[in-house]
Order: sequence, then C-alpha cells, then structure tokens
Amino acid sequence: MKATVIGGGVIGLSTALYLSEEGWDVTILERENLTDNCSFGNMGYLSPSHFAPLAQPGVISQGIAWMFDAKSPFYVRPELNIRLLDWGIKFFRACTAGNVARAVKPMVDLLLLSKTLTADWQKLGMDFQYTEKGCINYFQTEKYERAELENVRMGRDLGLNIEVISREQAQLLEPVLKPNVRGGAWYKDDAHLHPNTLMVQLQHLLEKRGVIFKKNALVVGFEKNNRKITQVRFLQQGTAKEEQEIAGDLVVLAAGSWSDALAKMAGEYLPMIPGKGYSMTVDVAQQALRHPCILLEAKVAITPWEHRLRIGSTMEIGAINNHILYPRVQGILEAVPKFLPGYAQDAAFTALSDEESLKKQLREKVWYGFRPLSADGLPYIGFAKHTSNLIVATGHAMLGLSMAAATGKLVAELATNKPTTIPVAAFNPQRY
Repeated sequence: MKATVIGGGVIGLSTALYLSEEGWDVTILERENLTDNCSFGNMGYLSPSHFAPLAQPGVISQGIAWMFDAKSPFYVRPELNIRLLDWGIKFFRACTAGNVARAVKPMVDLLLLSKTLTADWQKLGMDFQYTEKGCINYFQTEKYERAELENVRMGRDLGLNIEVISREQAQLLEPVLKPNVRGGAWYKDDAHLHPNTLMVQLQHLLEKRGVIFKKNALVVGFEKNNRKITQVRFLQQGTAKEEQEIAGDLVVLAAGSWSDALAKMAGEYLPMIPGKGYSMTVDVAQQALRHPCILLEAKVAITPWEHRLRIGSTMEIGAINNHILYPRVQGILEAVPKFLPGYAQDAAFTALSDEESLKKQLREKVWYGFRPLSADGLPYIGFAKHTSNLIVATGHAMLGLSMAAATGKLVAELATNKPTTIPVAAFNPQRY
C-alpha cells in the first residue's frame, strides 16, 4: 500500500513514521527544503496545559483592544479577504463557553497521548533534549490571576498536575531572575525539547526506514475518479519545471497553513487562516532560567536549553507574507525583563530604544512561521468529506509539535481501519 503525505513539517513526519510502522510505502511531498518550516522555530513545548481552544469567550474583545497597540501580541492585517471573513464569522460563533466545554477533554487527551508518544521516540535512537520540568504561567495582575485560576480549575478537573505558586515561591524556583510577578501556575505535566534537533533526526530516521522525500515539490492539483484521488500533480521546483505525478492508495494532507488551498483543489472545504508568529533564539553564557514559562499579560513564551534561550510570541492574522512588524518584536523583548528582572542587563534585551536599532541587531535572529488556525480552535484530523482516500491532518495552531505524535498515530490507525487510541470525533474535518 502506498501513501503520499503532503507536508514535511512535524505533523507530516510523524504521520510518515506511524504509516511506515503499519507497512505503508510512504512518499513525502514538501514545498520547501525541510530546513526552516514552522516546525523548526516553535518553542519546543509539549503542552497538556494548552487544553483550552483558541476560540473562547473574551478572545474577540481582547483582540480588538490589542489592535490599537503597535507592540501588542495580536494583530489582524486589514485587507479585503473573503477567506478571512468566512473564517472570522465561524471563529466568532465558536467563541463560547459551550465550545470550550466540548473541546477541553478531547484536547487534553490528544495532548497527553502525544507527550507520551514523543517521549517514546527517544527509544528509536533519537536525542532531542527531551526534558520534563513543566511550564510556569506567570501573572502580574489580579485580572490575569483570576483567569489563570479558572484554567487551573479546569485542568485539575481533567486530571492534570498543577501547582499554584506565590511570588515568593516563584523567586525560589528562579533565584537568579527573581520573577516580578503576583504568582503563577506550574503545569507539571508539560515537557519541552529542542525542535530543530528533533526535525533533523526524525527526517534521518525516516530516510533509513525507506520513506521517500521529494523536497521543493509544489502540489498544483489532483486527479480524482469516483470520489478518490488517483494522482497528485506537483512541480519539482529548481528543475525543468515539468509537472510530475504520483499515485497512491492514500493521501494525507498535512501542509499546515497551505492546507486549505490544497483542500480546495481536491474539492474539499476547510476553513482555516494562517497566524504568523515570531521567535528569537539567543545564546547565553550561563543558563539562568530553570523552567520554561509563559508571561501571561504579554503573551510571551520562553524556553531554556543548555546554552540558548528561545523567546516567542505574537499572532498576526492575515494572508501569508514575509513582512516583519518590528514594533511587535520589540514588544516581545521588552516584556521579558519586566517579568524577569534578572535579564534587565542582558545584551539580548538592551539597546531597544528604536526600531532601526532593533532591525540592525535582530535582522538575522528574528524567525517567523505560519500557524494553521482552524475556525473553532480544534485541529482537523480525519477523512475528508468528499474524497474517500484523503485524510486531513492540520489546523493545530500553536500546538503542532505538542500534538504531532498523537496526530500521526491517529492518522495511521484511521488509514488501516484500526480502532483509534483516543476518540477523534471532535477533530472530524467534516464538521464544516
């Protein structure tokens, strides 16, 4: 049996891994060269703590308020875009307490399964700095404390191990940085790893197992017969630009933020929009930060590795583009010493007085990628509505790495008609 996986991010690679274990001959079509897609620049989190969907009460009003601050973590590019309007209407309708109540159990099941499976990948001979230290969500204000304590309540009801900590406890956990916070919530089920290392090692493992990679392969269409894809048409960029075809028994659409356009080519409807996120990785002589953390008011995430620190944030909703809004990058960096005063004199967070200075210092350090945002905050995992041999695996938003292993496992189970490890009804792409 032959399978074609469209997309070489961590979702696509994970899917290829589990399909190959089930005996499928797998070919991966990746539009770029597998060196810098969204799976490389993320924060490396495995986050059962992120069980609440992006669509929830209060998100719209908070987003509107942030729109008027150039350094805020949220921005919608003003443009006449039917795709954005369609997604926005559905997202607005999903921002309800009922949507959250329906979503949290499937989400936490998916996240916990994925964390377990990812840890097991180490038994395959890979070493990607997998570390279980949890993640601490810090808050500075009473408003954010109230919201976080509600998240803690829901998390504990779902069986997660969460400790609420005071300012004094936070400073004991981070004695060098002395967090300037009101308190925090320590999600002890969370883990982290180094995504760049994982992506390289996972690719090498798949190549050893016979998975075929076609890089710089731009999918341009599909041939269908009787509700089944018979050929995937693609251009091998960098060659003679001649169109090529690949046949297979199964097609998996795991192309991240490009998935909705490809789904349309196949006659499917998949409401989704890209959300651009930024990250920066800086070298440190001595690692002062002991635990990954999220600065809640600033919506900034920080991950420590041995000699590196990755800082990430922002959500820019709009068409895919290569523009960097430097004031938002500046806002990310300025937030760090406000929460963690121990970084106030660090070179990574100084000399941020103007945009030109920031551009000069960070031109080579600022990374951005596009998160595939579904219309209700839950990923799409399952068979397409109108195509019998097409499985969709996308829409994971900021949780692609966190959900990758479980998504790949579920796709392989669906492809082989096996009972799925966890229920998948909530992720069915046919819900729209």
